[in-house]
Amino acid sequence: MNSDSPVITILVATWNSAPDLEDFLESLLNQSWQDWQLLLLDNASQDGSDEVVARAKSRLRPPQQLIWSSQPDHGIYDAWNRGLKLARGHYLCFIGADDRFVSEHSLANIMKSVDSRAELITAQNAYYSRTGRFLRVWGSAWRWSRMRQSMNIAHPGMLVHQDLFRKYGDFDDSFHICGDYEWFLRLPAGVKAVHLEIPVLKVIQGGVSHTRIRQVYAETFQAQRRHCGLFTAAVHWCLNWIKFARRRMIGLAS
Repeated sequence: MNSDSPVITILVATWNSAPDLEDFLESLLNQSWQDWQLLLLDNASQDGSDEVVARAKSRLRPPQQLIWSSQPDHGIYDAWNRGLKLARGHYLCFIGADDRFVSEHSLANIMKSVDSRAELITAQNAYYSRTGRFLRVWGSAWRWSRMRQSMNIAHPGMLVHQDLFRKYGDFDDSFHICGDYEWFLRLPAGVKAVHLEIPVLKVIQGGVSHTRIRQVYAETFQAQRRHCGLFTAAVHWCLNWIKFARRRMIGLAS
């Protein structure tokens, strides 16, 4: 691949997250895999994030590309949709500004599966509490029948072929937390997928998807009702609350 057509585009939505962004950029710049385009999709931050980005840009080495797009947006899916128009990579990778690669070879490890020509390349992530306590390694292989119940793949860090967005559209930005889950439910069961049993990112379990549980399950119900029907959505809404209660009992949720 040449510098005009990177193998991977990494999309990161940010908002007043300069310290986290600086740590993420450090973990990215230290990666052994270099053929990437990074899109930082910022919601008009006023905390010096632009200065963090300028310092990172001064350290880029070809074929690395970094685009800083800062303007008011309506949330993460609005930002990611803006990024879809700028993305030039064959694969897209969505990562949170507060995530970190677990090692300098994380990208290289997941990129080994690109030759398989899979449309989805999933892996795992290592999850930690906000106090730094290790919780679990999580992330399953793609199975549409399992996705009908709840999100079972680790979206941050996985690779999605850009052709899927051309076929099935952008994210629905009326969702605030579960827009990625709704998008995955649009895909056919026969999508070609590869799964790696390795953690790619260190993820702090403190974002809105882990703290606004009622909204998460409300949006999950909405997505399931749209793609699976009312009865299926209602059954899985009940089951998801039961699973959440069990996770709380064993200390994996708060």
